[in-house]
Amino acid sequence: MKKQRKWLAPVAFLALVAITVLVVAGQSKTFTAEGFLEYIGTVKPWGLAAAVGCTLLYVFFEGQALLVLCRALGYRPRAYRGVLYSAADIYFSAITPSATGGQPASALLMMGDGIPGAMSTVILLLNLAMYNLAPMGASLAGLLLWPGVLGAFDTPAHLLIALGAGLHLALIAGIFLLVLSDKLFLKVINLFLHLGQKLHILKNAEARREKLMEIENDYRACAGELAHRKIALFHALLLNIGQRVATTLVPVVLYVAAGGPARDMGRMFSIQIMAVLGSNSVPIPGAVGVADYLFLNGYGALIEDPTNLEMLSRTITFYSCVLLCGLILLGSFFLKKHQGSETE
Repeated sequence: MKKQRKWLAPVAFLALVAITVLVVAGQSKTFTAEGFLEYIGTVKPWGLAAAVGCTLLYVFFEGQALLVLCRALGYRPRAYRGVLYSAADIYFSAITPSATGGQPASALLMMGDGIPGAMSTVILLLNLAMYNLAPMGASLAGLLLWPGVLGAFDTPAHLLIALGAGLHLALIAGIFLLVLSDKLFLKVINLFLHLGQKLHILKNAEARREKLMEIENDYRACAGELAHRKIALFHALLLNIGQRVATTLVPVVLYVAAGGPARDMGRMFSIQIMAVLGSNSVPIPGAVGVADYLFLNGYGALIEDPTNLEMLSRTITFYSCVLLCGLILLGSFFLKKHQGSETE
């Protein structure tokens, strides 16, 4: 039974990939596998290299942001551990419902490096807030680059973008409130424990509640310490902005590398960042479909049929990125297992 559960998430992810590809391809009357391969052949090698490089930076920047926050609290994991934290977040966010597995997986790795659970929680919450704050700032930059960007979308897309922006702001405010108010944070956790016990999906709620009281002082000290580390917080925010910009640039460089005019780069960036903002109006896996819809809807104002560009961008920024992160985690697991066998 446990083995079946282990395979369930990857199989569900592959099913999501297949469904998304079929849906996106179905929106284009002219899309064919042969045409897609021909399109890839028109993309200059420097464009493919730049797109892959941006995706690698996406993973790298998140890891660096987490390391900055760890070091602000006096913990100094090795540099490569940041990449593992990031890979765990990206991979498990992609294969778990509503992206619920990313932060817990990163927290487990942090605790394995000697960072207490309360401190890992605060670090990940703050980084999540900054990750969601980054596209808000980038969307403002997009409006400056192309003030008419919203005109490229239809009315349903406008509603998704507005909903995504509202949810971003609410999530950011909620996370910062949780971090700055330890009492509120503990009440929320306590509420979840109570609900879990009532619904009979959580055992030993009282033991967990006692453990929660034990970490209260650690949580309060951690939140207070980070609140005074403004330079570290700003550094982490810049890295999160870099992470968002890196992935947003992928379709832009592919468009230019496939022969699109460089003068449209500002427009392409603006459309893409709005698509990213709107995709957060629903949780994963629905966010994938919404992102595809917004991409095709917005880019359709500049490209007659943007399906090939969307498929290639999605392959590099999402499917290949998730696969890479899974391989990183798998390689780390086997390396650790090999080192453990040598010490016995």
